[in-house]
Amino acid sequence: MARFFTIASGSSGNSAYIGNSDAGILVDAGISCKGIVTGLCRHDIPLEQVKAIFITHEHIDHIRGLNVLLKKRMVPVFASAQVLDFLLANDCVPPAAQLEAIDGGAVCVAGMEIASFRTSHDSVHSLGYRIHTADDRLIGISTDLGFVSDAVKNGICGCDLVLMESNYEPNMLMNGAYPYYLKKRIAGQQGHLSNEDCAALLPELVQTGTTRIVLAHLSKENNIPDLAYQTSLNGLTAAQMVEGDDFILTVAKRSEAGEMMVL
Repeated sequence: MARFFTIASGSSGNSAYIGNSDAGILVDAGISCKGIVTGLCRHDIPLEQVKAIFITHEHIDHIRGLNVLLKKRMVPVFASAQVLDFLLANDCVPPAAQLEAIDGGAVCVAGMEIASFRTSHDSVHSLGYRIHTADDRLIGISTDLGFVSDAVKNGICGCDLVLMESNYEPNMLMNGAYPYYLKKRIAGQQGHLSNEDCAALLPELVQTGTTRIVLAHLSKENNIPDLAYQTSLNGLTAAQMVEGDDFILTVAKRSEAGEMMVL
């Protein structure tokens, strides 16, 4: 059976595990190697079970632990060609790292087929992932996006489980201490997704078969887990969808491994 859990999720670091009882992958390595290993151990998964690392984009909260992790466990790294070039040019990976471009295509790792889709973010390039597990489950990963494009919808609609960004609450952002240029960047088309924009998409996901939704990449300064959860719940409830019957909604933990979900 397919297994999923977040190791960390938020503006300070992101990583998630997807796999089965024998093998799996990481999506992002944005916390320390020690933190990733600790998160895996919480669910009795040895590092040797990780067969590849898929990077969404090159920002530090998605690659912080990558270099050290690869020195401990040398596995292929998949990302867009632009992100791989950045990792090499900035010494973010060991010289001998096996780097594989996944622009728009799909690859098979650990018995799963992993396809990518484009997301809108202010990075050299940014991807989300659609993972088809060996037992025919679909898991969508979509964080760090300024808006929900058709490519994003196509990438995550129909997935059994979706990890979806719910980064900020607009009033908290606009009335907070961030400088104006940063507020504009976060709320822009290449920034992050607000609670409201996330909530607006969720009924469509449930209508296409999504039963588990994990809210991710919450801002520490501009969001509150209960607020993100309630905003999404309100959107789903307004669409006549019932929690526990039609969907399960959770919020990923910021700095520790979340609950393992078995699909």
